[in-house]
Amino acid sequence: MSPLRVRRDRGVPPEQRSRTDVTVTAVITVAVLLVVLATWYFSDARGTSHTEAGPGEAVAPPSAAVAPPENLAEIWRTRSEPSGPSGVGEPVLVDGTAVVRDGDRVAGVAVDDGHEAWSYSRDRHLCGVAGNWGRVVTVYRGPKGCSDVTSLAASTGGYEDTRSSLGSTDVGLFRSLDHVGVLSEDRVELWRSDLVRTVEVGHVETPVSADAQPLDGCRFSSSLTRKDLLAVMADCDREDGKGTVSLQVADPEESGEPEVTHEFTVPPDAELVGVAQEAAVIYVHGDGRRATGPDDYSGSRFQVLHTDGSFEQHPADPSPALTYLAEGHADAPFIPVTGDLPHHMTWFDGERLVGFGPTNLEPRFSVPALGSGDAMAGSLLVPVPGGIAVVDWDTGTVERTVPVDRGDHDGPVSLRVRGDVVVEQRGDEMVALRQRP
Repeated sequence: MSPLRVRRDRGVPPEQRSRTDVTVTAVITVAVLLVVLATWYFSDARGTSHTEAGPGEAVAPPSAAVAPPENLAEIWRTRSEPSGPSGVGEPVLVDGTAVVRDGDRVAGVAVDDGHEAWSYSRDRHLCGVAGNWGRVVTVYRGPKGCSDVTSLAASTGGYEDTRSSLGSTDVGLFRSLDHVGVLSEDRVELWRSDLVRTVEVGHVETPVSADAQPLDGCRFSSSLTRKDLLAVMADCDREDGKGTVSLQVADPEESGEPEVTHEFTVPPDAELVGVAQEAAVIYVHGDGRRATGPDDYSGSRFQVLHTDGSFEQHPADPSPALTYLAEGHADAPFIPVTGDLPHHMTWFDGERLVGFGPTNLEPRFSVPALGSGDAMAGSLLVPVPGGIAVVDWDTGTVERTVPVDRGDHDGPVSLRVRGDVVVEQRGDEMVALRQRP
């Protein structure tokens, strides 16, 4: 039996290739290179600069605080544009990472020592940044509006999730422990941790049905969410000029079909300033003086709106941040500076920090302040002129003030706490403080 012979095709010898073969091969090669070049040129990657933390360089959370500080010293500072309107936005902190914003660039800085661990930027306008779920959510303006979204691991800057859809040109971001929300004049939507949209309210390009969006055509001015509740404030051009607050399910069965729990008609000079699991609270400016009691419908007041349709009213000090409500809503969305603390929901009204009960949202105290506060070791820390007030978070009583030298900064100051580090947002600077040994 003869051995098996394997035939090897050695191809066409070079001397037998025609000029046409060579030309066709060259054309195909050039075409492939042009496609690759065009794909790169028009891709997002071309306009993206991304540096992740190296192995073993992930940001770790700082040490836990055992007591409120007796003194505070600066440990680092950096330029960072505020996250909220009018320079009163809180510093964005996620676990042990402070999120620094400089133009269209975002960086993760270790709260503990201030070193930059990672950075991310694109050649597009950065519409907003939020922190949640151990991630940093960046929203950039693309061809379809502020809707090019990327989430990054807060500790390393590594990619997590992305989304792209139709969006508005200008948006404001708000958040709870469960969602990140996007507010614009014509729509509101919520995303869960994987950036999948759970609900959209208002104008939708392709609605599920003709009556799926009852608030289509309304102008949204504020929105807040907590747990399974979404509250939106809208002007729907009512003949009496009044506004609408819609309390809805944050995770309906179909994201394009909002499920309304209850809808309230409210004064036109009102905005949302707090939210609980089954209620929302609005501030009504009125005639600009503190209401004399729960039956005074002319003065400045809070109205607590419950999902069962009931409401209560409480007197409120006039808010400098919302004086424009007396003459109608401003053009830009209103993102209240709120806090979700262990025993209270809080709102900074421009001059004072107001503490609401976590369930019924009744106002319990107010403390003169420069901006938002945060909890540390069983107390509430509040920025005040000359330092940081240590406040009893049950009564609102100021126990003492820790001196802080802020130099020539005399504007708003908002703070957040991570472990034993206090991070202040002072205009376009972020400053970290820690007790001296």
